[in-house]
Amino acid sequence: MKEILERVKEQLEQSFDEPRSTSLDGAIHELERLKASARDKRQMIEDVIRAVTHARNARMELAEVGDESATNAFAEAYRALDQAIESYSGVDNDPV
Repeated sequence: MKEILERVKEQLEQSFDEPRSTSLDGAIHELERLKASARDKRQMIEDVIRAVTHARNARMELAEVGDESATNAFAEAYRALDQAIESYSGVDNDPV
């Protein structure tokens, strides 16, 4: 699961760098498949899907005007993916 999230993160970065030539539809489709087997992390994956969908919708706006809200949509998706990847890393950050 972590590998899928990392791949989606790479696609998000590529879409940010080249918004006119890179679609996030495949990434969203991968996340939908991941959600089906996410069990206790299903809500988190739904949140990631929502964030990546917002980035996908802001892609052309980013390409045309470089709008701050479009950049923020990508930043939010990036943060959501980072948090999801971290949740699958098995790192225990709780103080003892």
